[in-house]
Amino acid sequence: MKTGPAPARSPWVAFSAVAIGNLMATLDGSIVNVALPTLSVELGAPVHRLEWIVSAYLIAISATLLAAGRLGDAAGHRSVYVGGLAVFTLGSALCGLSGSLGSLVAARVVQALGATAMMAIGPAIVTAVFPGSMRGRALGAIGTVVALGLTLGPPLGGAILSGLSWRWIFFVNVPVGAAGIAWSLRTLPARRDGGAGRSSPVVPLRLLGNPVFAVGIAAGLLSYAAMFSQTLLTPFFLARGKGLGPGPLGLMLAAVPLALSVSSPLAGWLSDRLGGRFLPPLGMALVAGGLASLAAAGPEDGLPSIAAGLAACGFGMGLFQAPNNSAVMGAAPRDLLGSAGGLLATARNVGMAAGVSLSGSLFAWRAGPSPGVPGLLDDWAVALRAGAAIAILAGADSLASPGRRGPPLDGGSGSATMRP
Repeated sequence: MKTGPAPARSPWVAFSAVAIGNLMATLDGSIVNVALPTLSVELGAPVHRLEWIVSAYLIAISATLLAAGRLGDAAGHRSVYVGGLAVFTLGSALCGLSGSLGSLVAARVVQALGATAMMAIGPAIVTAVFPGSMRGRALGAIGTVVALGLTLGPPLGGAILSGLSWRWIFFVNVPVGAAGIAWSLRTLPARRDGGAGRSSPVVPLRLLGNPVFAVGIAAGLLSYAAMFSQTLLTPFFLARGKGLGPGPLGLMLAAVPLALSVSSPLAGWLSDRLGGRFLPPLGMALVAGGLASLAAAGPEDGLPSIAAGLAACGFGMGLFQAPNNSAVMGAAPRDLLGSAGGLLATARNVGMAAGVSLSGSLFAWRAGPSPGVPGLLDDWAVALRAGAAIAILAGADSLASPGRRGPPLDGGSGSATMRP
């Protein structure tokens, strides 16, 4: 008796495996931000040195994303993604076992080497298994997963720090990572589409030659530089300027990802149906407005107004991400999806590192290693005003794009059917 071909598996099954890696990476990042004031005390490190806990992670990712994306195209997306998940889990354990600031920073680099594979290959997997008509929704759903991780991170981090050692903010990744490895091996397609040669360049010039792709990459870098101009100093503003403990501080920081979780799927849905040309500039306008309002905040301002400014930033970032990422990945050919995802993630992480470095440098230059609350507020405001200006540049760049639905290169990644 003959049997027909196996039914196509829903692309959302593969999406669930990608979601686990994205949830881990974002959850870890948001938990670390909440813990910075605690780490400053327990590790005896000044604020300007704590910058390396965040910056070393972002710099290491940025330096290796392109190679990870190209490796995925050559060796297979599933194997590189699963390997990255394993290394990230190992790095998380090493972070929890660290005994000094130096060893913690080194362990964060190990963690970054795993995260880089997940960040580069995740968008490639999603783009490959979803048809073009669903790409905006799928990438918007990734934005929702990111927002979920960012949302859970601050309150979870606050709860952990209230009852346990800071080490558990890293140990929480170990069981989740182990489960993610098993699930990814079971659900991700074993073979990749395309056929990128192993001797191909790390940065294929035909990707950057597409104006939609190039503009989207540049706008993405600027958007994250703007958003992360407030990441390093906001926890210190809330802890020292407003007197918040770990629990309330975590709840305040959750305003950004909560707003992003609302706007990201909405933007993805709208971009699939109406096109995404005007959504990214609108999103960056909201980010600029949110940062400007936060820059004007002082000790007399209430927490609701500060939360509203943070929420405006998150909502604007959600409007930007899904249509911009959909345009970038939709412009890439199927045999270069890993490289395209690597470039997109590189732009994101270079932007993050630039934003963190901007605020950290302003803090060290203007106020010195041990400023009082007035100096902290002044430097926070300067960094946020700079971030608002960068957000305006990102919006202008997006608006100058020749088209958010430009034709993909070499037939592109318009549609796909996932096979078991």
